[in-house]
Amino acid sequence: MTLFLIMNATDIQFQEMNSGNVLSQYITPLFSGLSDNTIHVIERGAWWLHILGILIFLNYLAMSFGTQSRLRREALAKMEEVMATEHELLSLGGQAAAAAHSLGTPLSTIKIIAHDLEKQFKNQDDIKKDIELLSSQVERCNEILKRLTLNPVEEDDFIDKDLSMKDYLSEIISSFKEISQKRFVFNHDQFSNLKKITKSIEIVYGLRNFIGNANKFSKEAIYINLKSDSEITEIIIEDDGNGYPKDVLSKIGEPYLRSKDLTEKSKAGLGLGLFIGKTLLEKNFASINCRNSKTRRGAEVIIKWSNKDLFNI
Repeated sequence: MTLFLIMNATDIQFQEMNSGNVLSQYITPLFSGLSDNTIHVIERGAWWLHILGILIFLNYLAMSFGTQSRLRREALAKMEEVMATEHELLSLGGQAAAAAHSLGTPLSTIKIIAHDLEKQFKNQDDIKKDIELLSSQVERCNEILKRLTLNPVEEDDFIDKDLSMKDYLSEIISSFKEISQKRFVFNHDQFSNLKKITKSIEIVYGLRNFIGNANKFSKEAIYINLKSDSEITEIIIEDDGNGYPKDVLSKIGEPYLRSKDLTEKSKAGLGLGLFIGKTLLEKNFASINCRNSKTRRGAEVIIKWSNKDLFNI
């Protein structure tokens, strides 16, 4: 802008015709004692520097947008990689559950026959030892197959079982309770819609990311409130930590996000967890609102679905 004003102020003819820029006329007296050649050089110099400045600014904008685009592509690639792994693990888990079920009967048959043979050859130590070894290996196979299933105590069809949102959250919270010493408070008193929805890895992973983030930054407790009626389903996740830093609050959900004012630097991440969770849930028609809690001192995430969208996923 300064170069533009100088360029305009040194254009003598425009100023004499009172056709110059309104602001430029006030700086014109600065050049009144200079020769015409000097003024011409200043005017041309201001013109070219003005053009050069515009070109530099446009290049800066292009580079800035290019960097942001690259970061988003990298974050999306990371999300796709995580989702591919999740799908692969689920597929392997289903195959393991099917294998455990299918192999259970022949292994039981082998165990019964081995037990009968052990009785028949109880006086022949060399054969008895081989039969005992066979029985122990059958038991080992059973244990391995149990560990391969996603949840050995559940039926095999659990993997493809439809769930209510309450069951979704209960399953996720239970998995965190096994690895966390913090207190999880799950309130579902206002959950009245028991309709089941198709189990989705994307929803499970998205909810896990937000609950995991609350677990990471909380001090003692995580509060999860589930509300549902005939129209909407809403999940509110709160923690008792320090909340979102003010300098990143408006940018929550962007990848590679770091605060300049971190009180717990050891827990600081790149924001990929929130980005992936937000992207996955929004892909499944959820609206996400991240803010600092109005009732507690920590962070708060509000996840809301229209039931019409949620039950048609």
